[in-house]
Amino acid sequence: MDASRDEPLNDPNEDEGSPLIANLRKAIGARLRGHRIHRNMTGVTLSSAAGISGAMLSKIESAERIPSLPVLAALAAALGVEVGDLFGSSAGLIEPVVVRAGQPQGTQKPHEDDLLHIEQLGIMELPDVQIRLLRMRAAKGCKTMKPVQFDGFWIDHVVKGELVMCIGEREYHLRAGDTMTYRGEVPHYGRFPAGATEMLVVQGWVNTNAQRKIKLDGALLSPGQR
Repeated sequence: MDASRDEPLNDPNEDEGSPLIANLRKAIGARLRGHRIHRNMTGVTLSSAAGISGAMLSKIESAERIPSLPVLAALAAALGVEVGDLFGSSAGLIEPVVVRAGQPQGTQKPHEDDLLHIEQLGIMELPDVQIRLLRMRAAKGCKTMKPVQFDGFWIDHVVKGELVMCIGEREYHLRAGDTMTYRGEVPHYGRFPAGATEMLVVQGWVNTNAQRKIKLDGALLSPGQR
C-alpha cells in the first residue's frame, strides 16, 4: 500500500467556512460510493485495489475528507471510470441494473439461529436519500426482529404469513397482501406469530454522516456492511 495515498488534500477543518469545498466533498463522496455500489464492490475491495486504507475510503465516501489528486486517480482507475466521473451529483449514475433470479446483490443472516434472512434485491443512492428493496424471510420458529430506530422510512408488504409491527407502544397486525408505510424515527420491531413469513420491503434513509455510522446490530443491511 502506498501510504502517501492515505493523505487527504486538506485539513477537514479548513473548509468549514467554504460552502464550495464542503459541497465538493459531498459530491465526490456520493459519486464515489454510487460507482462502487453500481459495480457491486465492497469498501474493502475498492480500497485494496486503489492502494488506500479502508478507513480513508470511508472518510471520503462520508464527506469527512476530500481526496488528493493521486488518490482520486487511483480510485477512478480501480472503478474503471475517468477522474471527472467522480465529480458532480450521483444522480448521473442512473443506469439500468438487473439482478437475475437467484442472484441477489447481498445477503445478511442477522440471527445466530439463521431463522431470519434478508436479501438486498436493489439499491438506488441519490445525493440526499438512499432507497433499497429487500426481501425478508422469517423461517418457522422465528419470533422477532431486533428493535431498530433510524432517520428514514419503511414500506412493508407481506407476501405470505403474518407480521405484527410494534411501533412505539402500538401494534399493527398485517396479513398476506397487506402493506404498511411508516417512518423509522420511532423505535420499532416485528413479530411473526404464524412462523414462516415472507415480505418485500422498501427501506429509505437520509444520507447524513451520522446515519451512515449507525450500526443496526444485524437487523438490516446497513451502509457499511456490504
